[in-house]
Amino acid sequence: MRTLNATAVLVVDDDADHAHIARLVLSSLAPTTGVEVVHDAASAIARLAALPRGGVVLIDRRLHGIESFDTVVEMRLRRPDVDVVMLSAALSSIDRAYALACGAVDALEKPASLAGWREALASIVGAGTDAAPRAA
Repeated sequence: MRTLNATAVLVVDDDADHAHIARLVLSSLAPTTGVEVVHDAASAIARLAALPRGGVVLIDRRLHGIESFDTVVEMRLRRPDVDVVMLSAALSSIDRAYALACGAVDALEKPASLAGWREALASIVGAGTDAAPRAA
């Protein structure tokens, strides 16, 4: 994944634990980058207008049992200047290709470890992974 250097990140995940981990890791990697969490597609669309230029949306593939691909399309139509990254607990190559076709800049599997989360999210905020890890 290319480095995005996000000015702010909107995390969209219906799993409170995953949303919390993403917020903690992103805040640890880039303390000056604003991180907001919402738990459904409607809230994400509502918050999209407030996301600054250079913002990134990190969206779960399934929110409350509903696929998020249409939400990615809607976000890209409303804010083509905002990058969208899809995360999923299980992501096939077909799912990844479809996410990219819908306008996501990348699609990643949710990591199983804290180190994996740090590595996956470092490119979103432009943080190198060679630095000593901070407590998250």
